[in-house]
Amino acid sequence: MQNVLPMPQAGKSLFSHNDHKQADHIGWQVWNTSRGLKSSRGFVKLCLVALATLVSTAFILFLLWHSALLQSTVTVGQNMTPSRPSRDLKLLLHPDEHVSREPGLRRYSWNITKSLIEPDGVKREVLLINGVMFPGPTIEVRSGDIIEVEVLNHLEDATSLHWHGLHMRGFNEFDGPVGITQCPIPVGGRFVYRIPTGKQAGTFWFHAHSELQRADGLYGGLIIHDPNDYEIMASYDEELLLLVGDWYHSSAEKVRERFLSHDGLAAEPCPDSLLINGGGYFECAKAVPARPLDCTDTPQPQLLLDASKRYRVRTVNVGSLTGFSIAFPDAEMNTIRVDGGLPIVSHRANSIGILSPGERVDFLLWWPESSVDTEARVVVSLDTDDISVPTVGKETEGKRSPELSYFDLREAKGPMLASRLPDPGKYLMLYVNIEVLSRLELVPHGFVNRTTWEPQQSPLLTLERYKWDRHQLVPWTGNEPVWVEFTINNVDTVGHPFHLHGFNLYIVSSYAGNGGWDYYNPFTPWKEPRGGPFNLVNPIMKDTIYVPAYGYVVIRFLADNEGIWALHCHVLWHQASGMAMAVQVMGDEGKGLSGTPQGLNAKQLCRAFGS
Repeated sequence: MQNVLPMPQAGKSLFSHNDHKQADHIGWQVWNTSRGLKSSRGFVKLCLVALATLVSTAFILFLLWHSALLQSTVTVGQNMTPSRPSRDLKLLLHPDEHVSREPGLRRYSWNITKSLIEPDGVKREVLLINGVMFPGPTIEVRSGDIIEVEVLNHLEDATSLHWHGLHMRGFNEFDGPVGITQCPIPVGGRFVYRIPTGKQAGTFWFHAHSELQRADGLYGGLIIHDPNDYEIMASYDEELLLLVGDWYHSSAEKVRERFLSHDGLAAEPCPDSLLINGGGYFECAKAVPARPLDCTDTPQPQLLLDASKRYRVRTVNVGSLTGFSIAFPDAEMNTIRVDGGLPIVSHRANSIGILSPGERVDFLLWWPESSVDTEARVVVSLDTDDISVPTVGKETEGKRSPELSYFDLREAKGPMLASRLPDPGKYLMLYVNIEVLSRLELVPHGFVNRTTWEPQQSPLLTLERYKWDRHQLVPWTGNEPVWVEFTINNVDTVGHPFHLHGFNLYIVSSYAGNGGWDYYNPFTPWKEPRGGPFNLVNPIMKDTIYVPAYGYVVIRFLADNEGIWALHCHVLWHQASGMAMAVQVMGDEGKGLSGTPQGLNAKQLCRAFGS
């Protein structure tokens, strides 16, 4: 069975915790018009109330117990029109439609355009799919499916898409990063991505991998359901997808200009708002006078849930800069998976974090009977570590949240391995930093070792190695599969979430510097690492990892997926300033992958684009 979305018209050296901090909540007000109905356990309503940063950077939503009959009578805030319909942010998933069928080919056709819309009441240009969809359409498939996505680029700039967390085994040319595996899809161009799912299953997402288009809205969810996940599927009633991320009221290009300006002081651009599934709320009266906005007070978005049901909540950080924690103080949460369906030792809590850009977490959510008599709510709090300059937003009044039981995802462990991880056959040691240098015009540049990355006009996959320029740091793992150990030392004042395309990674050690820089050198084994002995018995596996400020992370993975795979910081402004590199897995040391079927396909596609 095919699903077609119609297109509308128009070893050997290769190269040399952040503890959770409870944010001071802004304060908040709960409007409850159904106190007499609380015993009915009808619907839960989440009202997005404070979605722009104040100094405390606490983002708050509210849950109220409501009967479906009273939805239109709920007061949602000042300067609002109660009779106007509110936006429902709920993204329900449909596992039953996929786990019971045979694997097959799933086809989609997407027309990418740009239009003025108001995600949080502030009008700005946003990238849309098929004329109306922001975020883009959620792809739902089962493991074993092959996905084909036809992309028609009706933007004013070239574009590309990446399938975050998918290994793309045998299909490196469709991975998406411009300058590494593909030429961008030109204006007016057409390109068909072919995406194998293989045995993978879990929470993934797609996003632009050309310039800064992710921050302008070109992203969406990609869910691969697992037909064999019987036990977990039997433990909940419905599945939800939450695409949560920071948001800017200026175009991504203007935000980058501020970041890279001489007077920007290398401060990361502070977000203006927060969106959940493409919706948010910004109080126009709180806008900064120096930055006038086309702003309209809009109804607060809502998320209507049945409080008698148990939910599997798949949460993705689709933001450009900040991590966040998510809390349901009056509910129970149980973590079950991270990133692309990777196992984790489950923990029950009512607050989970920190989820950095690119990371995902799946948790079960339910409300105990005892919470019926409370005013339920959910709090999304931004991690302040990556924000240098505060901005203003909506301030509300009310009581503070109670003490929360918090689960730190950065301390999570995986299940016990059948045997210890193998010793690595190759070692790579990296140093990452953002630097402002006079020889680089005193604007921030991201560095991996001594290289600041810039995409080449022809992707590396199509070129022999001698044609790669000085901006390419691409170690070779060898022509046979081998276990590789990466040490990423962060000499920067902020943490960096790194994503390696094409692989899952075991985190065997992680250390956050305590007020000063520290590092780990795998070539001085007589020095005990500050993070203690490596965890080789139950390390967590992920595809996006957080490297703490002034600290390090050591990862191991089996390099057996032939290709040239991007490794980069998933903070968009850091990636755009050069904090990226790649890893060549197998192929030829001198010729790269240019002579392989993947390299030849990429070369043919570039010719078709006139590149």
